[in-house]
Amino acid sequence: MPGRSNRRLKIEHNRALYKQRNRIERMFGPLKINRAIATRYDQLANSFLGMVHLAATRYWLKFVHAA
Repeated sequence: MPGRSNRRLKIEHNRALYKQRNRIERMFGPLKINRAIATRYDQLANSFLGMVHLAATRYWLKFVHAA
């Protein structure tokens, strides 16, 4: 992550890598609105992955329907 603009010693950061990380974090934010994903109720990995797929589909449908 880049440092603050008023920092005395500038910290080097990879801008392209930070941009990719930011996109991924913005994708997971709306997915975590779904309580089952945020708290991971499912004990099995397959069940959890299925719930992630359902939440991602619901999120995607909002954009498709709006277009």
